[in-house]
Amino acid sequence: MLESLYEGCGLLATYLGTLLEGEIMLLTSVLSAKMGLFNYYWGLVAAFFGAYTQAWFKFLIAKKQGVKLINKKPKLKEKLDNASVWFDKRPFFILSIYKFLYGMTTVIVLLSGLRDISYIRFGVHTAIAIALWVTVIGGIGYFCAEAMMENMNTLSEHKWYVIGTLVLLGLSVWFFRHRPFDKECLTLID
Repeated sequence: MLESLYEGCGLLATYLGTLLEGEIMLLTSVLSAKMGLFNYYWGLVAAFFGAYTQAWFKFLIAKKQGVKLINKKPKLKEKLDNASVWFDKRPFFILSIYKFLYGMTTVIVLLSGLRDISYIRFGVHTAIAIALWVTVIGGIGYFCAEAMMENMNTLSEHKWYVIGTLVLLGLSVWFFRHRPFDKECLTLID
Protein backbone atom coordinates (compact mmCIF):
# COMPACT_ATOMS: atom_id res chain seq x y z
CA MET A 1 0.00 0.00 0.00
CA LEU A 2 2.69 2.49 1.02
CA GLU A 3 4.85 1.55 -1.97
CA SER A 4 1.99 2.23 -4.40
CA LEU A 5 1.43 5.60 -2.71
CA TYR A 6 5.11 6.48 -3.20
CA GLU A 7 4.93 5.36 -6.80
CA GLY A 8 1.73 7.29 -7.55
CA CYS A 9 2.88 10.47 -5.84
CA GLY A 10 6.35 10.22 -7.36
CA LEU A 11 4.98 9.84 -10.87
CA LEU A 12 2.54 12.70 -10.34
CA ALA A 13 5.38 14.86 -8.97
CA THR A 14 7.50 13.94 -11.99
CA TYR A 15 4.70 14.89 -14.38
CA LEU A 16 3.98 18.21 -12.64
CA GLY A 17 7.66 18.99 -12.18
CA THR A 18 8.54 18.51 -15.82
CA LEU A 19 5.39 20.39 -16.77
CA LEU A 20 6.55 23.39 -14.73
CA GLU A 21 10.34 23.14 -14.79
CA GLY A 22 12.19 20.44 -16.68
CA GLU A 23 15.69 19.03 -16.24
CA ILE A 24 16.01 19.31 -12.47
CA MET A 25 12.76 17.48 -11.90
CA LEU A 26 13.71 14.82 -14.42
CA LEU A 27 17.01 14.22 -12.61
CA THR A 28 15.23 14.22 -9.23
CA SER A 29 12.81 11.64 -10.58
CA VAL A 30 15.66 9.48 -11.85
CA LEU A 31 17.37 9.66 -8.45
CA SER A 32 14.13 8.64 -6.75
CA ALA A 33 13.75 5.73 -9.14
CA LYS A 34 17.36 4.70 -8.52
CA MET A 35 16.61 4.67 -4.77
CA GLY A 36 13.70 2.32 -5.49
CA LEU A 37 10.79 4.66 -4.77
CA PHE A 38 9.15 3.97 -8.13
CA ASN A 39 9.79 2.37 -11.49
CA TYR A 40 12.41 4.15 -13.60
CA TYR A 41 10.62 3.61 -16.92
CA TRP A 42 7.28 4.88 -15.63
CA GLY A 43 9.15 7.94 -14.35
CA LEU A 44 10.50 8.59 -17.85
CA VAL A 45 7.00 8.23 -19.29
CA ALA A 46 5.63 10.72 -16.73
CA ALA A 47 8.47 13.13 -17.54
CA PHE A 48 7.75 12.78 -21.27
CA PHE A 49 4.08 13.64 -20.85
CA GLY A 50 4.84 16.55 -18.51
CA ALA A 51 7.27 18.13 -20.99
CA TYR A 52 4.94 17.35 -23.90
CA THR A 53 2.02 19.05 -22.15
CA GLN A 54 4.20 22.09 -21.46
CA ALA A 55 5.20 22.34 -25.12
CA TRP A 56 1.58 22.12 -26.25
CA PHE A 57 0.51 24.86 -23.81
CA LYS A 58 3.18 27.20 -25.18
CA PHE A 59 2.40 26.26 -28.78
CA LEU A 60 -1.33 26.86 -28.41
CA ILE A 61 -0.75 30.17 -26.63
CA ALA A 62 1.53 31.24 -29.48
CA LYS A 63 -1.05 30.16 -32.08
CA LYS A 64 -3.88 32.03 -30.40
CA GLN A 65 -2.24 35.02 -28.67
CA GLY A 66 1.30 35.08 -30.07
CA VAL A 67 1.15 38.39 -31.92
CA LYS A 68 -0.36 40.20 -28.91
CA LEU A 69 2.28 38.69 -26.64
CA ILE A 70 5.12 39.81 -28.89
CA ASN A 71 3.76 43.34 -29.16
CA LYS A 72 3.65 43.62 -25.36
CA LYS A 73 7.18 42.26 -24.81
CA PRO A 74 9.85 43.98 -26.93
CA LYS A 75 12.68 41.86 -25.48
CA LEU A 76 10.85 38.71 -26.51
CA LYS A 77 10.42 40.12 -30.01
CA GLU A 78 14.17 40.70 -30.18
CA LYS A 79 14.89 37.10 -29.16
CA LEU A 80 12.35 35.79 -31.64
CA ASP A 81 13.89 37.85 -34.45
CA ASN A 82 17.36 36.51 -33.65
CA ALA A 83 16.19 32.90 -33.45
CA SER A 84 13.95 33.08 -36.51
CA VAL A 85 16.97 33.62 -38.78
CA TRP A 86 18.17 30.05 -38.29
CA PHE A 87 14.77 28.55 -37.37
CA ASP A 88 13.29 29.52 -40.73
CA LYS A 89 16.06 27.69 -42.62
CA ARG A 90 15.40 24.25 -41.05
CA PRO A 91 12.32 24.47 -38.83
CA PHE A 92 11.58 20.76 -38.52
CA PHE A 93 15.15 19.79 -37.69
CA ILE A 94 15.35 22.55 -35.04
CA LEU A 95 11.97 21.52 -33.68
CA SER A 96 13.17 17.90 -33.43
CA ILE A 97 16.18 18.85 -31.25
CA TYR A 98 14.95 21.98 -29.48
CA LYS A 99 15.03 20.47 -25.97
CA PHE A 100 18.83 20.38 -26.21
CA LEU A 101 19.09 24.06 -27.16
CA TYR A 102 19.04 25.35 -23.61
CA GLY A 103 17.73 28.86 -23.21
CA MET A 104 15.91 28.68 -26.52
CA THR A 105 13.17 26.11 -25.84
CA THR A 106 10.40 28.62 -25.19
CA VAL A 107 11.46 30.79 -28.11
CA ILE A 108 11.47 27.85 -30.51
CA VAL A 109 8.02 26.67 -29.41
CA LEU A 110 6.69 30.22 -29.72
CA LEU A 111 8.21 30.51 -33.20
CA SER A 112 6.53 27.25 -34.13
CA GLY A 113 3.19 28.64 -33.04
CA LEU A 114 3.72 31.88 -34.94
CA ARG A 115 4.79 30.13 -38.15
CA ASP A 116 2.60 28.05 -40.42
CA ILE A 117 3.48 24.76 -38.74
CA SER A 118 0.54 22.37 -38.54
CA TYR A 119 -0.62 20.81 -35.31
CA ILE A 120 0.32 17.32 -36.48
CA ARG A 121 3.84 18.29 -37.56
CA PHE A 122 4.38 20.15 -34.30
CA GLY A 123 3.13 17.15 -32.32
CA VAL A 124 5.36 14.67 -34.13
CA HIS A 125 8.55 16.74 -34.06
CA THR A 126 8.02 17.78 -30.45
CA ALA A 127 7.44 14.15 -29.47
CA ILE A 128 10.75 13.26 -31.13
CA ALA A 129 12.58 16.08 -29.35
CA ILE A 130 11.12 15.27 -25.95
CA ALA A 131 11.66 11.52 -26.34
CA LEU A 132 15.32 12.15 -27.18
CA TRP A 133 15.64 14.59 -24.27
CA VAL A 134 14.02 12.24 -21.73
CA THR A 135 16.12 9.30 -22.95
CA VAL A 136 19.45 11.13 -22.93
CA ILE A 137 19.04 13.18 -19.74
CA GLY A 138 17.25 10.32 -17.96
CA GLY A 139 19.92 7.82 -19.04
CA ILE A 140 22.80 10.05 -17.99
CA GLY A 141 21.05 10.72 -14.70
CA TYR A 142 20.48 7.02 -14.08
CA PHE A 143 24.07 6.05 -14.74
CA CYS A 144 25.45 9.00 -12.74
CA ALA A 145 22.98 8.60 -9.87
CA GLU A 146 25.52 6.97 -7.54
CA ALA A 147 27.94 9.89 -7.94
CA MET A 148 25.12 12.41 -7.47
CA MET A 149 23.99 10.70 -4.26
CA GLU A 150 27.56 10.67 -2.92
CA ASN A 151 27.87 14.39 -3.69
CA MET A 152 24.57 15.05 -1.94
CA ASN A 153 25.85 13.22 1.14
CA THR A 154 29.04 15.27 1.10
CA LEU A 155 27.01 18.42 0.61
CA SER A 156 24.77 17.57 3.57
CA GLU A 157 27.85 17.30 5.81
CA HIS A 158 28.82 20.87 4.90
CA LYS A 159 25.35 22.32 4.39
CA TRP A 160 25.74 25.27 6.75
CA TYR A 161 28.92 26.41 5.01
CA VAL A 162 27.20 26.14 1.64
CA ILE A 163 24.08 27.96 2.86
CA GLY A 164 26.18 30.70 4.46
CA THR A 165 28.25 31.17 1.32
CA LEU A 166 25.13 31.36 -0.86
CA VAL A 167 23.50 33.88 1.49
CA LEU A 168 26.64 36.06 1.50
CA LEU A 169 26.90 35.84 -2.26
CA GLY A 170 23.22 36.77 -2.68
CA LEU A 171 23.49 39.69 -0.26
CA SER A 172 26.61 41.02 -1.96
CA VAL A 173 24.97 40.83 -5.39
CA TRP A 174 21.88 42.56 -4.02
CA PHE A 175 23.99 45.25 -2.32
CA PHE A 176 26.06 46.08 -5.39
CA ARG A 177 23.08 46.07 -7.75
CA HIS A 178 20.61 48.00 -5.59
CA ARG A 179 22.73 50.33 -3.48
CA PRO A 180 21.92 54.02 -3.76
CA PHE A 181 24.07 55.81 -6.29
CA ASP A 182 25.57 58.97 -4.82
CA LYS A 183 26.32 61.50 -7.58
CA GLU A 184 27.84 64.03 -5.15
CA CYS A 185 30.53 61.56 -4.22
CA LEU A 186 31.57 61.27 -7.88
CA THR A 187 31.76 65.04 -8.34
CA LEU A 188 34.06 65.36 -5.32
CA ILE A 189 36.40 62.78 -6.79
CA ASP A 190 36.73 64.62 -10.10
